[in-house]
Amino acid sequence: MFGYVRIFKPQLRVCEYDTYKAFYCGLCKKIKKEYGFTATLTLSYDFAFLSLMNSGINDYCASANKCRCVAHPFKKTICVSCDDGLGYPAAAAEILIYHKLRDDVSDKGFFKKLAARFMLMFLKKGYKKARAVYPELAQCIELQMQEQKRVEMLPDCSIDLAAEPSAKMMEAIADNITDDENTSRVLRRFGYFLGRYIYLCDAFDDLQDDIRKKNFNPIINEFSLSSQPDEEQMIKIKEYVIQSVNLTLGELANCYTLLSIKKYKPILDNIIYLGLKNSLSTIIENKYNKEKEN
Repeated sequence: MFGYVRIFKPQLRVCEYDTYKAFYCGLCKKIKKEYGFTATLTLSYDFAFLSLMNSGINDYCASANKCRCVAHPFKKTICVSCDDGLGYPAAAAEILIYHKLRDDVSDKGFFKKLAARFMLMFLKKGYKKARAVYPELAQCIELQMQEQKRVEMLPDCSIDLAAEPSAKMMEAIADNITDDENTSRVLRRFGYFLGRYIYLCDAFDDLQDDIRKKNFNPIINEFSLSSQPDEEQMIKIKEYVIQSVNLTLGELANCYTLLSIKKYKPILDNIIYLGLKNSLSTIIENKYNKEKEN
C-alpha cells in the first residue's frame, strides 16, 4: 500500500482526529505483537483506513489505552485495543507488503532490491503466520502480483489493464471484512475502485522517476513519452489523470453509500469524500506545479 488513503485533517473534529490516530497507533501495536517490530516499518495510512472500515461495518467494540512506542518514547499516545477490529487489517497488511517487497526484489534498482531482500528476511515468518489464517487472500494477492508483471510486459498495456491487478487485490482484501454476502458484494466493488484509485495515484506520482529510470508506467505508454513531458504534455496528462480518478471516485462513492456503517462514519466520510481527492491534489501540487515553476 502507498499511503494515499488518508484523512483531510482540516475538516475533522479534534475528537475524530484523536480516534483516527488511536486506530493508527493501535494497528501499529497489533502488527508488532503479531508479526514483529520490522513489520511495523511498513505500516501505511491505507491500513488505518481498513481498520476503521472493518470496525465500523462490524460494530466491533474498541477500548483505548495510553502506551509508548519507538516513535514517541517519552510521551504516551492513545492506542485502540481491539483484536476483532485490528487482527484482520494487520494480517492483510503483512500479506500485501510481503508480496510487494518480493516484487521490488525483481523490479527495482540495486539499493531498493537490497533493502527489499533485507526486509523480507524479517517478514517471512510473519507472512507465513498471516497466510495460515487467510490462505485464500494470500493466494489471490500472489496471483495478482504475477498478473501485474505479465500485463506490464505487454507493449500496448493500457492504464485500465495495468490498474486491474491492483483493483483485484483490494477487491479481495475488502471482501474479507464481513461474511454477510450482501455487504460483501458491495465491499468487493468498493475495494475494486479503491485499488484502481491507488494505482492511478501511484502511476502519476512516480511518472517522472519512471521516465528517468526507464521503468514501466502506463502513463508513459498512454502518451508515448520518451522523455520528461513538457508543460503542454503535462497539462494533458494532469487532466487525463484527474478525469480518470474522479470517475473512479464517483463509482467508489456510489458503493460506499450502500454500506451500513455502524461506527466511525464521520471519519470514514471524511476520507472517502475529502481525503482521497486531497491526496491527488497534493500529488499534482507537488509534481505538476513544482515542475511548472522550475
